[in-house]
Amino acid sequence: MGHFLQSEAWARLQRAQDREVVRLEGDGWRVQAFVERGRLNSRLYAPYGPQLDRPEALRPALDALRAEARRLGAAFIRVEPVLAQAPGPDDQPGLPPALLEAAGLRRVARVQPEHTQRVDLSRPFDEVLKGMRKTNRNLHRNFGKKGLSVRSSGDPADIEHLLRLLREVSDRTGMHAHADAYLRTQAQTLVPGGDARIYLVELDGEELPIAASLVYDDEERRYYGHAAASTAHRNLSPGVILVTSMMQEAHEAGLGEFDLYGVVPPEVTDHAWSGFSDFKRSFGGRQVDYSGTWELGVRPLSYAVYSLARRFVGDRA
Repeated sequence: MGHFLQSEAWARLQRAQDREVVRLEGDGWRVQAFVERGRLNSRLYAPYGPQLDRPEALRPALDALRAEARRLGAAFIRVEPVLAQAPGPDDQPGLPPALLEAAGLRRVARVQPEHTQRVDLSRPFDEVLKGMRKTNRNLHRNFGKKGLSVRSSGDPADIEHLLRLLREVSDRTGMHAHADAYLRTQAQTLVPGGDARIYLVELDGEELPIAASLVYDDEERRYYGHAAASTAHRNLSPGVILVTSMMQEAHEAGLGEFDLYGVVPPEVTDHAWSGFSDFKRSFGGRQVDYSGTWELGVRPLSYAVYSLARRFVGDRA
């Protein structure tokens, strides 16, 4: 199985936003892509796709995507090819840039993260804890003594707690947050069927949760999607407790991995993500490297106009 963004659950979310969903497959490859319409043209975008059983399947997958994009009137395709991983723990899903360039693809600014941190949950949970920073282990084992509890919710309405905390973080830091309507749609579409869950950290004496998160689940792993915590209770480290508890429940549910979803490498110290990348690495695991985001023109003139406009207005073109 590939990434959650290539799942039927994610396709339902796209349809809920009135996006057309395209699914194609061939010998050694499969892909799910969405029609995204901009001000100047439209594109066919496959987040973390196509999924390839072998590198040689890239070209036929691209040929099929180009043909479908042409049929839909799209100016270009945007892809993030993923190679199916072998059982070995060091295998990576990213393809070599030279292979992607040889297929005619052009590298562009990333859309989905190029790196993530994954924790193996197939071991006893005590071993998972041993792989974490000592502070995290201690917090997980003792948070009940501080009056904290963690609640897992299957009620989409509980997304409002996360939205409130995200607004608080955005006001404090200037961090760009997703629109409330988008996250509400995620909760309403994914939570009822068990494809996502909402987690809440509650503190004795407080009326409202002090931390909240939205996670996605597929058959293989849990993905850490969105989270925020109250500034006033930062000294209690509710964000750490949230992650360790979500990991433990995923482990108990039989999921094999916890994907912390998006980091920059440790040697990159001046990136906007450097701080929370260090936070994610504090839970152990290994870095997983993807191919990055690449494009291929279908209607050359329209794509050239879009590429020029992007220099001035970014991806809003």
